Amino acid sequence: MRRIKRNIRGTLGGKALILVAAMLGCLPGGVLAQAPRREAAVVLSDGTVFQGTVLLTPGNDFRLVVLDRRAGAKYHKVRNFNVDVISDMTFEPYRESYERHFTFSDRATGGGKTLQGEPYPVRKPQCTVRFNSGETRTGILNSTVIYLEEKDPESGLVVRNRKFLLRSKQSGEPGDDLSDLVYVQRIKMLDEGQQFQERLDVEFASFDVGSVSELMAITQDTLTSVPVEVDEKEKTITVSSTFGENVFLAARIGGRYVAGWPEEGAERTELFEQLEEQLMKKEDYYNERKMLGILPLDGGRRVLTLVSLRRRSAKSGPRYAPGQFEVDPDGELMEFFRLSVWLWHRDPETGTIALVDRGSFCRVRVDHAAETPAAGICRDLWPVTKAEGKLRIGNKNKEEAK
Repeated sequence: MRRIKRNIRGTLGGKALILVAAMLGCLPGGVLAQAPRREAAVVLSDGTVFQGTVLLTPGNDFRLVVLDRRAGAKYHKVRNFNVDVISDMTFEPYRESYERHFTFSDRATGGGKTLQGEPYPVRKPQCTVRFNSGETRTGILNSTVIYLEEKDPESGLVVRNRKFLLRSKQSGEPGDDLSDLVYVQRIKMLDEGQQFQERLDVEFASFDVGSVSELMAITQDTLTSVPVEVDEKEKTITVSSTFGENVFLAARIGGRYVAGWPEEGAERTELFEQLEEQLMKKEDYYNERKMLGILPLDGGRRVLTLVSLRRRSAKSGPRYAPGQFEVDPDGELMEFFRLSVWLWHRDPETGTIALVDRGSFCRVRVDHAAETPAAGICRDLWPVTKAEGKLRIGNKNKEEAK
């Protein structure tokens, strides 16, 4: 007879991945109140949904070991954060298998493993976190407990406390199926929360901020667009992101777009031409593309490219088909320009090059008859150095930049 379906709404006793619905009498309400709290929905893999106020044990954070497949990194970064800066968390299987218990045989009988009992399911979930800033990270979440306070809709009083044990590894009982392991599939925040975790002041060595129409930034780590705030009254500029990463900076000066990038990256080397060839061959929404510069990383195994992109439509000809291009409410064709950074993975031995990620400073609508905005590299916006909670842009001694 098939075992009763194991549900993580059971107990916290050490049998496998479980979700507990239990009263939190062991934690005083005054202590819980000290932790960041958010309104959220918790969705289980069997479709059950709980809604209420979520929080972690005071003093605890989520600890995510980020899986950076793009870099082929041997050592993954660890990110700590709380519920106040996230938009949602989704869980899906990373590895699944069936295993069996075993014992080691006595040497007198030849040694080795002796398998026992029926196979049992094992799942290692991965977690993708989307932060309020728009940044995302995917990795293995260290085992932790998240609490949910359910409230009466009329009185607003807490009527039940639940706690969800999020394990980094789930195990079932012999004879169970993987489908028997019910797990938290999503934690969706229902309020705004805190937008950013860190804010970095920006200092320019030689760049004329007064000539700028707009400043833009994307993180160097994940190529995520993050805001640049200019306080005219206080004469300060700040960049905000979830983890305070270093950034690439770009600016619009009149109708021209420029980005901080090493000048040597614009030289037409063999690697530049290889990446340019791949860029032009790429099937993409933006059909007018121009390579502006490259930035090799990890000995050339990864290469960042600064590119100018234009979505150009044709009103006639073999490349145009009705419905193929975006049209605004007035029936006018919509074309767009982007200044972007693309990340490529390159195998130095085989020469194989693959696009693995991309991010953009801006997306600007361009009139069909207008020229593509000019774009290039600005030496005064490079390098970007993060130190002592600040971003220092450019070299103070211009001779160093030559």
